[in-house]
Amino acid sequence: MEDRRRCKPPLYKDKITEVRSYSENRPLGHNRPFYKGLLVEKDKDKGQESLKNKGGRGIKSNPHQYQCPWVLLLSKHKEMDTWEIRTLVVEHSCLPLRSIYSCTSAFISKKIVDQIAENPNIPVKAVQEQVQRELQLRVSRMKAYRAKAKAKEQVHGDYISQYSRLRDYVHELKSRNPGTTVKIEVKEADPVEVTRRFKRIYVCLGALKRGFKAIGRDLLGLDGAFMKGPFPGQILSAVGIDPNNGIYPVCYAIVEAETLDSWTWFLECLGEDLDLAVNSNFTFVSDRQKGLLPAMAKVFPSAEHRFCLRHIHENFKLTFRGQLYKDILWKLATSTTDVKFKNRMNELKDLNPDAHQWLSNIPAQHWSRSHFTGRALSDVLLNNMCEVFNGKISEGRDKPIISALEFIREYLMRRIVTVLKHIERSEGILTPNISKLFEQIKMDAGNYLVSWNGGDEYQVSSQHDQVVVNLSEKWCACRRWEITGIPCRHAVAAIWDKTDHSEDVSELLSWVNPIYTIKRWKEVYSHRVKPINGPANWEKIEMPTTLTPPTHHTQVGRPKKARKRSAGEMENGTGRMSKKNMTITCSKCGNKGHNQRTCKGQGGASQGQPQAKQRKVGVKSHGGAAAGDANIGQSSQATGAASSQAGSQGAKQKLPKQNTCSNCGGKGHNKKTCKVHV
Repeated sequence: MEDRRRCKPPLYKDKITEVRSYSENRPLGHNRPFYKGLLVEKDKDKGQESLKNKGGRGIKSNPHQYQCPWVLLLSKHKEMDTWEIRTLVVEHSCLPLRSIYSCTSAFISKKIVDQIAENPNIPVKAVQEQVQRELQLRVSRMKAYRAKAKAKEQVHGDYISQYSRLRDYVHELKSRNPGTTVKIEVKEADPVEVTRRFKRIYVCLGALKRGFKAIGRDLLGLDGAFMKGPFPGQILSAVGIDPNNGIYPVCYAIVEAETLDSWTWFLECLGEDLDLAVNSNFTFVSDRQKGLLPAMAKVFPSAEHRFCLRHIHENFKLTFRGQLYKDILWKLATSTTDVKFKNRMNELKDLNPDAHQWLSNIPAQHWSRSHFTGRALSDVLLNNMCEVFNGKISEGRDKPIISALEFIREYLMRRIVTVLKHIERSEGILTPNISKLFEQIKMDAGNYLVSWNGGDEYQVSSQHDQVVVNLSEKWCACRRWEITGIPCRHAVAAIWDKTDHSEDVSELLSWVNPIYTIKRWKEVYSHRVKPINGPANWEKIEMPTTLTPPTHHTQVGRPKKARKRSAGEMENGTGRMSKKNMTITCSKCGNKGHNQRTCKGQGGASQGQPQAKQRKVGVKSHGGAAAGDANIGQSSQATGAASSQAGSQGAKQKLPKQNTCSNCGGKGHNKKTCKVHV
């Protein structure tokens, strides 16, 4: 069998008589610079010689028309390890090749490595077009993809090799950022072994730790996000709320999975950094992740644990769909008093006892403001702070471990600078977002009437509302002031009334909790994350063991990088709601569980369901044909009887299709079998 690899023609040694070099037959040359000389083949039968380009495609009848004078000859210097050009003829007489073997993905990756470092998300199509434009070569899409992957590997480092330098990175990070806490945990191994398999890492930058303590708000959101590289895991994060009601990340960790063990370890590390005792009355917000609830009960049993309302609604609407149930759920969650909460729960019970029972199974202190304490100084119902943080670091979740950790640190460092610029442009006493919120509260306060009892209490009423306000205790019966630390509209109306009575009242903004002031905002972001040196300048840490990547079993199929959407989210921008878990009704037979297209003639509707629509049968009559009229009548009666029987008894089998005769118009036969003579 002939050897056709690389499209080279077979070479028969018994036919080759000599090999002429370019120096002997220079004008001949040939069009491939990496093949030298010509093969002179002699046909034994005909006794003729024929020239053949070595590496060409078959024997040419007229080889001179395929010969190109271009030639490049190199030789290695005898005394030095260098190469020099001995012969170079730049003239061409052949068509340029658009595809050569030497243009490999490794060669292209060296050309685009600087561009990948500046823009790692450059499309593969752009790389392909750039190479074709600059080198004038044809490059396949897969070769461009491999070149981009190799260039990214050069920029970010290898996924496996970065684990061996993880301890060097930790030393550099801690030396450049004082007060930073980094903990690495490895899997148990034989003490004799020189390698340790990586398990998880926890990072809490010293600047973020000090900044969070300066906020004075005991509230943190907890969440996890998937890693997307060849060693999948989870990024756990704890995110707080700053004085401007923006996010303030505190710490993060890369763990093997969201389990009871990993969440317990993360919460214990968090408690040590923030000085939280076991009986601490801290407030956490979460999505009820797997393993988090028992870990929270174990590490912080006295903490207030709020559940994200959006995730509660995602589970709630699987059984109770519709905008009505959603509105009721939000009214229950935003109720600030126990009386309003109970009244609305009773309304839900009257509407649907099953929905009432479903919500009653979740304790109200986890999801309703009516049962929140005022320790956190926040009325948040959603875990949006963690969702925002996960969205910001999504591009770093598919990088190697050190590159992923650096992506997060660099984002946090840049974010502090961005907020400081925003602080410089802000004016007034309160932060911008709180100022807008308080302005709306003052507008609403103008609609209330106030009655003073001569002491510290005021009766504030409107057409639909009436509450008691105690200014000395900074308390209102609606509990909004207690929950958020911002005077509600009732309190603002009472403060204005106190001013009208010539009472000694300080400035209105002074009644707002100090955590919302620009002064506190500046103090929080005065703690900056410091930059670090590159890997070439890291100090080598001498350790008896070396870290290796975690074990991972590669799943079948292409790795998924996109977030899994919930059942109620709209996909592909169609704007259509999902019909999952909905029971459809057939418009043909009236039964449940299928539509008209998949209907198999199940018969009439079941009890309590609408009757199926009866098909009208049109009968065409012809005069002067007594026999034909009789047959038509019998056919119509038979059809009506069959339809009546199917409608009353709910036959399971589909009725056979009734043919219509084109001769007499009757049913049940065709023109061929018609017995009527028209």
